Amino acid sequence: MDESPATLIPQARPETRYAPGVVEDPFGGFFDDPGGWTAPAGGLLDVAAARRWFDVVGWGVRTRLYSYQQALRRLDGAHVELQGRTLLMFSSYDYLDLIGHPDINAAAVAAVEQYGTGTGGVRLLTGTNALHRELEADLAAFKQTEAALTLSSGYAANVGGIAALFGPRDLVLADEYIHRSVLEGCHVTRVPVRTFAHNDVGSLRSALEATAQVRRRLIAVEGVYSMDGDVCPLPEIVALKEEHAAFLLVDEAHTLGLLGTTGRGLNEHFGLPGSCAEIWTGSLSKTIPATGGYIAGSRELVIYLQHGVAPFMFSAALSPASTAAARAALAVMAREPQRIARLRRNADQLREGLAAQGWDIGRSSTALVPVIVGHDVEAYRLARRLLDAGVFTTAIVPPAVPPGSARLRLCATAAHTSEDLEEALRAFGAVRA
Repeated sequence: MDESPATLIPQARPETRYAPGVVEDPFGGFFDDPGGWTAPAGGLLDVAAARRWFDVVGWGVRTRLYSYQQALRRLDGAHVELQGRTLLMFSSYDYLDLIGHPDINAAAVAAVEQYGTGTGGVRLLTGTNALHRELEADLAAFKQTEAALTLSSGYAANVGGIAALFGPRDLVLADEYIHRSVLEGCHVTRVPVRTFAHNDVGSLRSALEATAQVRRRLIAVEGVYSMDGDVCPLPEIVALKEEHAAFLLVDEAHTLGLLGTTGRGLNEHFGLPGSCAEIWTGSLSKTIPATGGYIAGSRELVIYLQHGVAPFMFSAALSPASTAAARAALAVMAREPQRIARLRRNADQLREGLAAQGWDIGRSSTALVPVIVGHDVEAYRLARRLLDAGVFTTAIVPPAVPPGSARLRLCATAAHTSEDLEEALRAFGAVRA
């Protein structure tokens, strides 16, 4: 969060206290005392940082505006069950409605029956099984690269990959909205970072021209930006990368399924080969309904990372169930392209409907649609009013977004019907009135 609790929490008037029973308290009554948190003497937590969070979270819990970490009892396509109510879900990353697909479930069950629930080791040692090799071959084919490597998460792919490949004598030129995992990878290995203006090719060109003396430079971008839903201008960035002898990393966590005729991502969207970027990273827990992440690129890159990327050597291998589920999901995407078409129709309907009502949806051109409201508290209130109206979505506040740009982040999915979308739009219209 960017502001102090005093500016986050309205002081001029009493906050509305919403009805009980709609959201649960995930903290077991920790914040029931209206006097707030008292720091214990000699405690583990940094008092200033803890008070900053506890004052805001405690206020949110007591006013019932805190709607994070809600325990969902059921997920069924576009609907979830929360506190006995059935709600429309509009913040799920299940873009292609693959969670619960019978073929994917069956693949996961079969994997558990054959391999059990774990691997018994890290990938480099005894944790590799045939499913891992098969999934990595499928991912390489999907991304049109020579090889791929799977890791425990997309976050680990970015942190581990950058830390394994670059060091203090190098430079990362990152879009100013790049995901935190990329910046953390730079921090781990002390790689200097210089940001360029979001999706601004001119700003990137200036940064490249000003750093020509640096030994190796990596340009880091996202395919679809996770907080804004806009698309990276890949052809122009590839041209600059080649002109200035730099390397390119594209984080596609929110790109698979959203872009490209067959959902293969940014390069398919622009008609470019997989070799246009040296490093592709992504998630297996969004469009792909499993867990894990991947790095895709050249054969030599993957062989090197198998012996140089820390999460591959020191963190548990993907479970058999997740590995098999991810393979099955790629197969479903290939044979059920109607899901991708339906997602895009739904995304268009959602964006157009929100814009027609006067909501600020930023630069979104995909199924990831922000509703930007500005102040953190306004985002909390809007999320709660929509929850009362039967639409479950969550507020996104700094540091995940820049100060003054708090928002709701909506996700259209292939599970939504036109009627679902109209119901959500009616709810937005009602809370705006």
